[in-house]
Amino acid sequence: MNILLLQLKRIGDLILTIPAIATLRENFPDARVTLVVSNECAALLPAISNVDRVLLARRNLHDLALFLAIAREKFDCCIDFTRNDRSAFLAFLSGARKRIVSYRVRDQSKRRAHVYNNFVAVRMRDMHTVE
Repeated sequence: MNILLLQLKRIGDLILTIPAIATLRENFPDARVTLVVSNECAALLPAISNVDRVLLARRNLHDLALFLAIAREKFDCCIDFTRNDRSAFLAFLSGARKRIVSYRVRDQSKRRAHVYNNFVAVRMRDMHTVE
């Protein structure tokens, strides 16, 4: 299985994503996991384990290479932790059969919601952010 993870926010959000990455690796030990992060998070990457490949989103012309790298890869699954227009575009480019995001995307943007086909319902009041 080839899995794409999208976390395009800042360092704190990436840190909060680490437990999800670890759980994903526990459940899919043989999967190839690619993580896309913003360029601002590059300094934290040596501390991130459980991923096979990291791609940087730079917000300039270098992103053309990122777009091509994602479009060429044969992803089975894409999990979007970011939930914005940019990450929705990357999820679309991935061509993954399964594109997963928080159910809140449906409420935030009907247009963006069409990119995804799996919505995870989580009652945030009942959990800590890391969970």
